Amino acid sequence: MRLNLLLVLLCVAYGGDVRLIQFNESYTVWIPSEDIQELSSRSPPVHFIDITDYPEPPKNNIKQFSIPALPTHQAEVRPLLTEVDANNIYELIGGLASYTTRYYTSASGVQAVQWWAQQYRSYAGSRSDIQVEIYEHAWAQPSVIARIMGTTAPSEYVILGGHIDSTSSGSTAPGADDDASGSATVLEIFRVLVDSGFRGERTIEFHAYSAEEAGLLGSQDIANYYSSINVNVVAMFQFDMTGYIRPGTTRTIGVVTDFTTPAVTTFIRALVDEYLPLVGYTDTRCGYGCSDHASWFRAGYSDGFVFESIFSNSNPYIHTPNDLLNRLDTEHCADFARLGVAFAVEVSYRE
Repeated sequence: MRLNLLLVLLCVAYGGDVRLIQFNESYTVWIPSEDIQELSSRSPPVHFIDITDYPEPPKNNIKQFSIPALPTHQAEVRPLLTEVDANNIYELIGGLASYTTRYYTSASGVQAVQWWAQQYRSYAGSRSDIQVEIYEHAWAQPSVIARIMGTTAPSEYVILGGHIDSTSSGSTAPGADDDASGSATVLEIFRVLVDSGFRGERTIEFHAYSAEEAGLLGSQDIANYYSSINVNVVAMFQFDMTGYIRPGTTRTIGVVTDFTTPAVTTFIRALVDEYLPLVGYTDTRCGYGCSDHASWFRAGYSDGFVFESIFSNSNPYIHTPNDLLNRLDTEHCADFARLGVAFAVEVSYRE
């Protein structure tokens, strides 16, 4: 503790910046900001939350909503599942991974967000019930939020998200799996719903978060803002890495059980059983602060998270220049997109 305090005092004295980093619920330490990128780019990754701007979870009374126990809108969902296009996901991942790096302080990271917002706008067309916004933060790279306004309960939100930034220990950070795959999966869910003309009773939002690799900064900023203005979020569903299948392992959807809401997790399993029985699911754990769902969990909202495998079989190339599209199976991504379509439709109805 004394050494940590001395570090803070030295940084302040010499004009440096320090960040308050939380590695688990009981261990927090101040770290010089210039060391954060090195920490975030380690492979295998080190999970942490940068709580400098939000040292305490929000104190607001978040409204809790009931989550369906079982799917009941098969007639609406099943036709949409056939519209998911793995080739489209492939093109989207390739386009996003073509940016040399998407680190949240980089110029190319900003350019990638601008391009990504344009993809959302191109799918949305001229529909007045759809909004696409670039959400600015205190750092260079913004996030993207797209929404399909609900019909009868527009003030209640269903959120699907992934992070758009990338990091690497090398000279480039293509981040094809981490997390162009998840971002492309969420965008494909949006495209399918828009092309079908679907509108839920509740508003459905699609998020592409900035600065996940720097300690969940973007999702924290948005989740805490939503809490501060009492946005009614029914559930947040995170997609972070959806494309890698380790050779010799069985294809599965990893359902994360820690730092997620049990009712949401139970419903995700039921959706897989109903709509993706040939793929199936396997429960897994990812640890503290491993992706943006943790920001919503910390803010008191209901959340769920699915992953490309169990964590012990995850992509060994992430956070390196070798996190490339040719290592991914976009048919696997398509399974996650189908799951996301089912989740968005089912939860967007008020029962």
